[in-house]
Amino acid sequence: MANTKPAFSTSNTNCHPPTDTAQFTISLPSVVFINLTITTFTTMYRAQQHHDTTLLAFLAFVYASYFILHNCVEVYSRLPKGEKSTKKELLRFTLWFLPTAVLLGFAAEFGTFMHVTVVVLMYCLAIASSLLLFYVHYIHDDQKGHACAIQKSNKKHDHIPIAQNIV
Repeated sequence: MANTKPAFSTSNTNCHPPTDTAQFTISLPSVVFINLTITTFTTMYRAQQHHDTTLLAFLAFVYASYFILHNCVEVYSRLPKGEKSTKKELLRFTLWFLPTAVLLGFAAEFGTFMHVTVVVLMYCLAIASSLLLFYVHYIHDDQKGHACAIQKSNKKHDHIPIAQNIV
């Protein structure tokens, strides 16, 4: 047994990967989109299997709302500060109304099988969130004279590095 070698190398010579390894990055909106798509379509499939048309319609509304809101935020953030236009007002209304409708929809959808106190709490949270969004988009923006409370994101935070070096 004098000539036996260990099955795995105990030296630390191959711990570092080569320097020509590619760096992978993925954008946060892409991760959100993939997650939302998978969960929405699997839930829609289950709702279709149980013939739950109200849940199916609600899920389609939530899925479409995500993309509408994402587009509205992009357009709204590019508007010049202090601009008074119909387009800005329509975007502000959309940025307030769609999340409110989604939150109230969640409260109504889950309220069918929850305890009354939980349902009341869910509606209170939906209404409080709606009031906060209304304050941010209408009252706060008008007091500050901003056309945009949502600032463009910093490019260095748009991407999350998945792996700097692949081992």
